[in-house]
Amino acid sequence: MKIYFVQWLVCGATLMFQLAGYAGTNNPAGAPAAAEGSKTDMTIKEHCSGAWTPGLSADEKAVLFAIVEDTLLWGVKGGGRGDFDFEKYKLTEKLRQPMATFVTLKEKGMLRGCIGSLAPVAPLYQSVHDNAISAALQDSRFHPVASHELPLLEVHVSVLSPIREIKTLDEFKLGENGIILEKGGSRAVYLPEVAIEQKWTKDETLDSLSEKAGLSPGAWRSGARFKVFSSVVLSR
Repeated sequence: MKIYFVQWLVCGATLMFQLAGYAGTNNPAGAPAAAEGSKTDMTIKEHCSGAWTPGLSADEKAVLFAIVEDTLLWGVKGGGRGDFDFEKYKLTEKLRQPMATFVTLKEKGMLRGCIGSLAPVAPLYQSVHDNAISAALQDSRFHPVASHELPLLEVHVSVLSPIREIKTLDEFKLGENGIILEKGGSRAVYLPEVAIEQKWTKDETLDSLSEKAGLSPGAWRSGARFKVFSSVVLSR
């Protein structure tokens, strides 16, 4: 079994897909038989913040969501006992490619956990598994998700494009780009949808990002480096 070492990052995005409506076995080709807690509606929506897309098929998206759902059940309800079994999933070449992802959990519209990585150090299928269990149990801002919360959870899976450094903030397109701020030893990131959901201007986004990095609100105005990326958010 391969072990991937990932630097996890927390985010503040508001993302959604429900784990309610447990039961059913009507899975698309390539997805595993539904475990307890899986949803019967396997329609997956895709929202692209920009022109970039990972090019996943409908079946590949369904497999990713099956992995996320089963991971949450395995980790939260099952206590994460034993190795997670990937053998039952149809893991295509695309799902085996290294990609950076975030998994966000919400409950009743409130953030419940969000963990991800900016570097594509693990295969896509492994990345969503790792980040799902980390968002549920290892986000230090929250208590671990309990079994009784599973039917209430909403989830989005964000797949990130390659990251590029920008020379000026004119290259940062609000709503299209996620933004990474680096200054000294501080760093913080927002996914593309955060500014739009919060109805922030570019300056307000950067002020908040600075505070998230532990800096003063206007610290981004001098001596900071910025990187941007696009994302594709998968949801039901």
